[in-house]
Amino acid sequence: MTALFIGLLVCLAIIAYFFIYVTSKINSLESKVRDKGSEIDGGIWDRGFQLSKIIEILEANGIDHELEKVDVNTFGLGMSPTMQALNAEKTDQQDKKLREMIKENPIVEKLTKEEELAVHIQKFNNARIELDKAGKEYNQAVNSYNAYIVGFPGSVMAAFHKKSSKSIFGYYFIDFDAKTEK
Repeated sequence: MTALFIGLLVCLAIIAYFFIYVTSKINSLESKVRDKGSEIDGGIWDRGFQLSKIIEILEANGIDHELEKVDVNTFGLGMSPTMQALNAEKTDQQDKKLREMIKENPIVEKLTKEEELAVHIQKFNNARIELDKAGKEYNQAVNSYNAYIVGFPGSVMAAFHKKSSKSIFGYYFIDFDAKTEK
């Protein structure tokens, strides 16, 4: 009877260990997805903010433009990947317009040589690079999380904790011609 009781305790301890280990693994993968999603949110916000500064400089110099300010106040942490992709696309479209304006308008091109505008354009471009990187890292984290919760024993624990698969960041940035990069 004592051996049976000890065996039962050992089995319960093993089950508890696996329960805790798998739950911890799922939570850490989910946390990584959340962190990478926050990096995307930050990158989108930074691009929108830099774009607004660029527009302010253009308007202060009396330059007509078709650029639209992106309201960064509507951005929040925890946006869905669909909203993130939509906002990334909006800023990429404005980026395309800005690049065309620089290429076609000699006054704007001259302004890009001045420090204030040049700094904001550089920050705008750097934020794009960081956003692209964050999107790729986010998708890797999502793929790891999704793969873990569909296999055994992750699927059992995911069902127990009511965890579901995550969506990827599905935006591919416009491939700008190297000649128009500023």
